Amino acid sequence: MLALLATAAAAAPPPDFGVTQQQVRPARIFLVRDPVRIAFTPTGSRTLDLDVEIVAERDGTVARRLTVRAARPGREQVVRWDGVRGSGAAAADGRYRVRVVAPAIGERRRLGTFTLRGHMYPIRGPHADRGVIGLFGVPRNGGRTHEGYDVNAPCGTRMVAARGGTVVRSRFDPVLYGHEVIVRGALDGRTYRYAHLRTTPRVRRGDRVRTGQTIGSVGDTGNARTTGCHLHFELRTRGGRLLDPQPFLHRWDRFS
Repeated sequence: MLALLATAAAAAPPPDFGVTQQQVRPARIFLVRDPVRIAFTPTGSRTLDLDVEIVAERDGTVARRLTVRAARPGREQVVRWDGVRGSGAAAADGRYRVRVVAPAIGERRRLGTFTLRGHMYPIRGPHADRGVIGLFGVPRNGGRTHEGYDVNAPCGTRMVAARGGTVVRSRFDPVLYGHEVIVRGALDGRTYRYAHLRTTPRVRRGDRVRTGQTIGSVGDTGNARTTGCHLHFELRTRGGRLLDPQPFLHRWDRFS
């Protein structure tokens, strides 16, 4: 009996499904920017419907399932994912693995991994915190409090959108903000304010911008004339409530 079982196991055909030439690029993507490109070539003898699953390594949940209909063996398949879940919400920051599943035969194969980030640090060059004077909530002249967070950088340092979205303000305020840009972030509805730009912003109201797109450069316009070049950065919720930008900026700075 044992010999018969061993013979049967040895004679069992291998799974009629595999993949070759798999590629997951780039290794890191940002929301509201370029998607991850997932390419693979199925092998086997059958044309199958396949599911490409994007799985969060943190907890094993499937963030998105993309179906490829009638995938023929030997023909390259390409799908793209922009970081948005099936519900329409943004997927969480973190590392993801990609697998392809053939539901009809119960087989799956791993394709690769990548990292997703929702934001990019807005200053693309040397920078440093301004210290106590630049903290959120510290007193200002006239009974005001500081509604943002300040970061020093050399004049002219490139400044980019921390989160892509729609430009809702691009103007010059001679009293406080100088040249400024406000972007309403895609998927989160927050507003991101960039103030004291060196010159007229490179975007206008109504423009759609991508995460990491250049919007201007660090400057000293507005009331920064006497304090030196820096970025004044404000962050508000969808409902308009101010947030302390410091922990967000420090987190983005670690991986941007």
